[in-house]
Amino acid sequence: MIIDLSCPVELRGYELLHDDAGTARAYIDLFNVSERTVTGYAGTVRWSRDETGESLNDSVSVDEIAIPAGGEFRLLLTSSGLKYADRLEIYFSRVAFEGAPEWKCGEGELVDVGEQQTLQGNELGALRAAAGGDAVMYPETQDNFWRCVCGRINPLSEAECARCRREREYVLGELNRKTLHLDPKQQRAREKRRAKSQKASAKAVKAQKNAKYMAALVAVSAFAFALLTVLVIINSRV
Repeated sequence: MIIDLSCPVELRGYELLHDDAGTARAYIDLFNVSERTVTGYAGTVRWSRDETGESLNDSVSVDEIAIPAGGEFRLLLTSSGLKYADRLEIYFSRVAFEGAPEWKCGEGELVDVGEQQTLQGNELGALRAAAGGDAVMYPETQDNFWRCVCGRINPLSEAECARCRREREYVLGELNRKTLHLDPKQQRAREKRRAKSQKASAKAVKAQKNAKYMAALVAVSAFAFALLTVLVIINSRV
C-alpha cells in the first residue's frame, strides 16, 4: 500500500459486510492526525477481491463536516459494482481545513508500506501489557519511515508518533520484539537498571527539596536574627 506521509487523515481500520447478492458495505474508521479541524475531504476507494484478483475504484467526496484535531470519524460506503469485495484501500486527494489552506496529495513523500501484520493471541496480550491497549504490532524502521506499535507510519524525521504521541526512541528501544522477549536473567538486569535509574532520579529530587528547605531555613534564621538585633538596640536606647 502506497501512502503520502503528509496526509492529515489516515485509515485506522474497516469492516466489510455483504448482502445476499454479494454487494459489499464498508464501515471505514478514519482519524484526523493533524492539529486542525477537518471540514471535508475527497479521494478514491479501491475495492478488491483476492480470490479473483479483481479490483474497482470508486470516488468519494465529503464536505460540511467538523472533525477536531485528533478526532476519529467513520465513513460508510457501498461498492458500486464489485461483488464480494474482501479488501479495500483509500487514497486521499485533498483534505480541507477550517481557517487554513487545504492539503493536496503529492505534498509529502510517497512510501510503500506494505501490509500491516498485526499480532494475535498471547503475543498481542504481552505487547499490550507493556505498551498499552492500542498496541497492535511490534515497531519497525525502514529506509524512510518508522512504524509505531499503534500501527501508525511516521517519517524518520518525526520524534513522536502522529497518532498516539509515543516517543520514537522509546518505542523502538523498549517495545521491540527482542526487548520484550528477554530471558528472565536479562529481564531482571533490565529491571535493576530501571530501578537504579528511578532511585537516582528520586534522590536528585529529594536533594533539590532539601536544598530549597535549607535555603528557606537560613533565610528565616537570618530574618529572625536581624529582627532580634533591632529589638535589642531599641530596648537599650529606651
